[in-house]
Amino acid sequence: MIKKAPLFLLAANILLLVAGWIMAIYAYPRLPLKIPLWINFFNQRTLYGQKSLLFFIYPLAQTLFFFSFWLVSRIKFKELRDVKLLVGAIDNLSENKRSLLIKIRQEFIYLVLIFFNLIFIHLQRSLILVAHRIEKGISSYYFYSLFGIILILIPYYRIRMKLVMKKR
Repeated sequence: MIKKAPLFLLAANILLLVAGWIMAIYAYPRLPLKIPLWINFFNQRTLYGQKSLLFFIYPLAQTLFFFSFWLVSRIKFKELRDVKLLVGAIDNLSENKRSLLIKIRQEFIYLVLIFFNLIFIHLQRSLILVAHRIEKGISSYYFYSLFGIILILIPYYRIRMKLVMKKR
């Protein structure tokens, strides 16, 4: 299952990226003439402006995040210093262990990207709902929960990589 997990997670990210763009393209013509440019995060005042192509900044940023994370997942394993510190001498690893660590690293990167995609989609959805005056802002509980999950994933994957290293 570990061999297929990165591919599955990459496909899930592509699906979320497409969903973000579809939502933006579908909502844009239906938006009122005055839309929020910035959503109140910390009890800030919502900034309104004329409907413009700036509305697509969220799906564009989501796309940039996707390609950035994808490129990071393609970096060769030997070149990463943090992994060297975590697992020790990579040169002494068997090919099977090295391959498994690469897959775990890719799985981690794609899983974190899923939560960043969900954050961008949530921001965009909130922007649309605020523009139609259905909501007053973002759901801070959901927003912070996504960041909390990302922070929990970091030690989880570090422990997981150490466990793979201890296996003989």
